[in-house]
Formats: sequence, C-alpha cells, structure tokens
Amino acid sequence: MAKELESAGLPVAYITTLDGLARSVGANRIIRGQAIVNVVGDPSLPLADERKLREELVRKALRALETPVEGPTILA
Repeated sequence: MAKELESAGLPVAYITTLDGLARSVGANRIIRGQAIVNVVGDPSLPLADERKLREELVRKALRALETPVEGPTILA
C-alpha cells in the first residue's frame, strides 16, 4: 500500500521495528518504532513518559513526510 500511495503523490511515513519489511513493501520514509509488540508505545513506562514517547514518534513521522527521499530511507 505504501508504494501505491507514494506513486500517487502521497508521502507515507512507515513506523515499524521491521526495517527490512518496510523496504520490501516499498516504504520510502521509515521511522523505527519502539518494539515489535508495542511499535508506538511502551506500557512499562509511566503514563506521562509513554505519552512523550508516542508524541515524539508522531513528530518524527510528520517531519519525515516533509523530507524528500529518493528511495527507502530510515529517518531518525
């Protein structure tokens, strides 16, 4: 799906812990998530800290959408 959206001109930010899988499905903007079970969170953290973690991942994804790339790129 990521590849089709990108080809239609819609940038995609793919949050995952499986970089190789993201590349194989054609994702150009890859953001590393937290863990396989909890990609965008960490339930072991206090609620306020988990919220900060989630917000930072979303902010990274939003910045990634504004970043021009030529192919699969892992963005910090």
